[in-house]
Amino acid sequence: MKKAAILVDGEWFRRSLEIALKGQLPHGVTADVMYKNALLALGSDEELFRLFYYDCPPYQGKETNPIDKSIVDFRTLKKFQARSLFLSEMKAKDFVALRLGVARNRGWTLTDGYIRRAIAGTPPNPPLASDVFLALEQKGVDMRIGIDVATLTLKRIVDRVILVSGDTDMIPAMKLAAAKESRSC
Repeated sequence: MKKAAILVDGEWFRRSLEIALKGQLPHGVTADVMYKNALLALGSDEELFRLFYYDCPPYQGKETNPIDKSIVDFRTLKKFQARSLFLSEMKAKDFVALRLGVARNRGWTLTDGYIRRAIAGTPPNPPLASDVFLALEQKGVDMRIGIDVATLTLKRIVDRVILVSGDTDMIPAMKLAAAKESRSC
């Protein structure tokens, strides 16, 4: 049996599964759904070395909404609790290694709904507190994926690296893996 490593860009894969399985997931994309679908990438002659799951823990800060000046404690939101539970369930799966980046605050921004209403000429004036959200950015995830691709490839830990991502930033790392593979044949 050949050994394969599956590297999953968690947020990209979650969104893709939501679109592909729309209406079939009564509880959304759970850790079980994510894990089972990632394992479908294995060939019949392959065994899983490890499933590397890349994501960020939920944002834990307290921020002031710029519209109504209310304090939003992100740790108390249902999204925070659901995300924390998801990551702990994913970590508990067999052969899973969590690789977590950091969620950074990029500031408050207008919602798509408010922008559409503004373009149509019907926005509430001034914006309401619900017309803004805190934009967050993942930091450190792409770098972790690239390092793991290079390590798995250069140290010949696995026979195949399977990357589940739509991020073109991963192309150089995968080119390294493909070049190393072709030289070893």
